[in-house]
Amino acid sequence: MKYEELIAQLCEVIKESENNAQLIYENAESIDFIVDDLDILLHKKNKIKNMISEIYGLLQNQDLHRQKIERVVNFVCEKNDIDKTQYNLAPSAKNIDSCEDTLSADELELLIKQMQS
Repeated sequence: MKYEELIAQLCEVIKESENNAQLIYENAESIDFIVDDLDILLHKKNKIKNMISEIYGLLQNQDLHRQKIERVVNFVCEKNDIDKTQYNLAPSAKNIDSCEDTLSADELELLIKQMQS
């Protein structure tokens, strides 16, 4: 598989992930508004709201994974002089603070090498 084919497939995953995340967020937000209007016991309302909050947390986690894929795609394009504009890629997200989900340049390069084998 050529890098261009790999990048195209990863970009499809990125776009689908973004679209799905937006739909999930909108549906969860709608459910949250509906729950506010329901005449149910407070503890049940709070339980539903906690579940919705967990959905938002999972969406945030999923977005971190999408950003990792974007960084890999941007890295592959840069290292192989591939024109990123043809893939309609956003620049890789930059993390303000360090966290366990941040890939170092070495980790990113190792990931690329693993993909090549």
